[in-house]
Amino acid sequence: MFKDQTGMFLNILKWFILSTIIGIIVGIADALFLTLLDASTASVSRVPLYFVGLPLVLWVTSLLARKVAAKHTDFSTDAAINKINAHKPVSLISTLKAFFLPIITITGGGSAGKEAPCADVGAGLASMLAAGLRLNAEDRRKLMICGVSAGFAGVFGVPISGAIFGLEVLWVGYIFYEVMFPAFVAGITAYQVTSYLGVEYVYHPITVIPVFTEGFFLKVLFAGIFFGLMSLLFIELMKFFRTVFRFISFKFSMFWRAFSGGVILVLIGLLVSPEYLGLGMDTTNDILHGAEPTFAMGSLFKMLTTAITFSAGGVGGIVTPIFFIGSQAGAVLSAFLEVDPRTMAALGVVAVLAGTTNAPLAASIMAIELFGPQIAPYAAVCCVISFLMTGQRSIFIKQKVSFSKNMDANPAELTKARHSMPVTRGSLIKLARHLIPQEEKPGKKKKTKVAHQQSQKPNITPQEVQEPVDRSPFAVFKHLFPNFREKEDNNKNNTNKNNPG
Repeated sequence: MFKDQTGMFLNILKWFILSTIIGIIVGIADALFLTLLDASTASVSRVPLYFVGLPLVLWVTSLLARKVAAKHTDFSTDAAINKINAHKPVSLISTLKAFFLPIITITGGGSAGKEAPCADVGAGLASMLAAGLRLNAEDRRKLMICGVSAGFAGVFGVPISGAIFGLEVLWVGYIFYEVMFPAFVAGITAYQVTSYLGVEYVYHPITVIPVFTEGFFLKVLFAGIFFGLMSLLFIELMKFFRTVFRFISFKFSMFWRAFSGGVILVLIGLLVSPEYLGLGMDTTNDILHGAEPTFAMGSLFKMLTTAITFSAGGVGGIVTPIFFIGSQAGAVLSAFLEVDPRTMAALGVVAVLAGTTNAPLAASIMAIELFGPQIAPYAAVCCVISFLMTGQRSIFIKQKVSFSKNMDANPAELTKARHSMPVTRGSLIKLARHLIPQEEKPGKKKKTKVAHQQSQKPNITPQEVQEPVDRSPFAVFKHLFPNFREKEDNNKNNTNKNNPG
């Protein structure tokens, strides 16, 4: 008994030391990155129309990312998630790319975030520390998770939700409880280090929150559905533009992919507003303080600029643009629901984050850390609804979506989903495919298992196997209603069998 307790104590001590070390290292890296980013954006923003160089910036970023040390491509959140799930390390060159390429992208006007570089660099630094300490693959993986948690916690000043985000974002349907303690220690340490080094965080305590009533709660439910649809739209737009620009790169060249994307971004900046380019944190902060959005469709413009930036070769984070999209959408929705705009903008920030990244727990706790405890119950409801609305989709391609969000699924389907670990992300058209009649082409008959077994019997003809096809206008909705006539025929047949006379 005492031997087991001693082993547990030594294990806790071991991970306390390791997580503290990686928290300090990542905290210093976060502070350095944020300082360089602020200095570069401040100097460039003084130049009028600085974003007109985006075609060149995206091309240079693409060259540095794909042509220089071409084998080292683990400089994105997707790559970090994939490496952690595969128990593989991240190289030093990939870590350097994750540090410098986002600065180039954001400074040039690309719509990207500042959190992913810190999280990705955290994973790379943890991987190198594990290699220096000669840790095994499992311990290296745990340390890399701590690095992601520390990076996210240090960049936004959210030590608890940042730590949970690193645990929750890897594998939907499973939280790495065995890494929870070191992730908390790493996140808190990184936050303390960045604060000590002079990094300032912006908090928005929401003081005007309506008293709980049935009507207000229904508005919160509606808001959760709305933010879930916004999350779904953002995911699909990212997927669509990724496919389009991949085709341009394959059909023409990487230069034309970057050039065409950069031209579109410049046109949006000139014809609409430059506030939808770059980091966008100033606009998000203004909205959270009660300012009105410049355009009612501001969230859609930010979706477009972000999707085009990443698809055309930009590198950076996705969470900061999500904050922009959520705050804009919430401010617009507040006028329709007649709710305080600051409250609805805060709910939009965390709800869209939960829907796009499949991290409702981290997003709910982040609402408390950023906006105060009074918003907690409403934020939790919005986050969970938005999370359910996006289904098996995610803004991160490499994220393992192993949890079936269908609450009506039977236990067998849930068990199969957990064991098979599918990564299914269908398009919007697939949502309504079962409502579209699928007529069989001539010469290609669908052969079911029952028909195949019956066709093997010599005394059954093919005419008896085939079922008549209902071609009425309402055939498409036939599966939505019970077939009472068929049940009556079955009852009559059973009655005749029981009473043959």
